[in-house]
Order: sequence, then C-alpha cells, then structure tokens
Amino acid sequence: MNTQLANTSQIHDQAFKRAVAILEGLKVPYAAIDALGVKHGTLEVKEPIKRTGGRKYPHGERSEYVRKFLPDMKVGDVVMIPFDRYDAIEVQSSATSTAHRLWGSGSVTTTINREKSQVEVLRIL
Repeated sequence: MNTQLANTSQIHDQAFKRAVAILEGLKVPYAAIDALGVKHGTLEVKEPIKRTGGRKYPHGERSEYVRKFLPDMKVGDVVMIPFDRYDAIEVQSSATSTAHRLWGSGSVTTTINREKSQVEVLRIL
C-alpha cells in the first residue's frame, strides 16, 4: 500500500507515520498536520494569529533617525536625541537597541527628559 503524501519523499512519509503511531501508542493528546493538510490527533489546531495593522513607521526609519546621534560616542559621552515626530518611548527603545548592536548589551543607560522633549543617552561601556 503506497499512500505517499504529496510533495514528500517516502522517508518523510515513513517518519510522519511513525511519529503518529508513537503518539497514539503513548495515548497523549497531539495534533499534527500532514503534507496534504490532513489533521491527525485530538488536539484543536488554531489558525495562526495574523497581524491586522500595518507598521506605524516604515521598517528601519526610527533606528536610522537615532543612529545618526550615536556613532561617535565614547564611554562617558552623553547625547540628547529629540523626540522629533516619534513617541518618547519609541526613541528611547530605538536608542537602546541601536547601542546594543553597536557596543553590546548594557552599553548605555537612557532616560526620557519630557521637559526638553528628548531622550538622554549615556554610554557606560
């Protein structure tokens, strides 16, 4: 009996059938979907959650904005990054992320200065 699944090799089919047999033998709840899209097992299979909203800003825009303030920083330097058109927390997050990529984890400390509408970044490592 050759019931090979679509677009798979015979060894893939054998491995899948063996996995299903093991799970059934253990009497554990499981869900597995084969290459034909057929569900095996008793667990419910939910559809992946799809993001409904788009990006607030184009990919990389905030990090590009923040990056121009950071490249020449030495340990002990402080830079002020204006919020510009971004939310304070977004600028702070991008500054921390960019510094992490440039100098490693824990390389800067940041604070939001709402009075001056800027994020202050101190390089510590």
